[in-house]
Amino acid sequence: MTKNITFYYVRHGRTEFNRDGIMQGQADSPLAEEGIPVLKQTADALKDIPFDRCFSSPLYRAVHTAQIITEGRGIVIEPLDDLTEMNFGRIDGKPHREHRTAMRICHLFDSFRLIGGDSYRDMKKRARKAMETLVSECSDGDHVLLCGHGSYYRYLIRELFHKSRLGLKKDPAWNGIGNGSISVFSYNDGTWKLWCYPLSAQAFTDRYRIMMKERPYETHSD
Repeated sequence: MTKNITFYYVRHGRTEFNRDGIMQGQADSPLAEEGIPVLKQTADALKDIPFDRCFSSPLYRAVHTAQIITEGRGIVIEPLDDLTEMNFGRIDGKPHREHRTAMRICHLFDSFRLIGGDSYRDMKKRARKAMETLVSECSDGDHVLLCGHGSYYRYLIRELFHKSRLGLKKDPAWNGIGNGSISVFSYNDGTWKLWCYPLSAQAFTDRYRIMMKERPYETHSD
């Protein structure tokens, strides 16, 4: 059966760890008060999207983000373990400034297994499993909200569109993934389409209607 599903991926709001420069993978921290207004803007930018389902990483910063975006919609937030952020091993929950060398080495090898965390292969497997679950569980025509994490999103896009770490970084359309940003991609009978990399709420509002009438930024068939 052919399925056409559109996914809207939102990175969680700014957290206390983000604010304080602390490595935040599977270590969790609450949303920072100053980040809530940005998520309200994200919710407003998405207000006209008729979401059928909402899936979230089980980490509370992502669940709380999903709660803010879906407030008043009556949508059940469904935690999905395979949307969980990367594990940064022994430096997870530790200050960036104290572990810059370890971070550089791990990024160079595309793996945090050197210090007890996840590798690119681990993330690739997790992302693929998550997408297979979502495609299986969702229905044709669904609009699906995903609330997750920054590093996870990078690995997800690399897996779906077969990009290298350097290739993604050098892509002129790539501008990082800010807290509360919105990315759109879709699945249509085995073909993945990337409609946009992460956009701020304002950029999404300005470009969305035009974007969905144009060709997707990139496609890839499984």
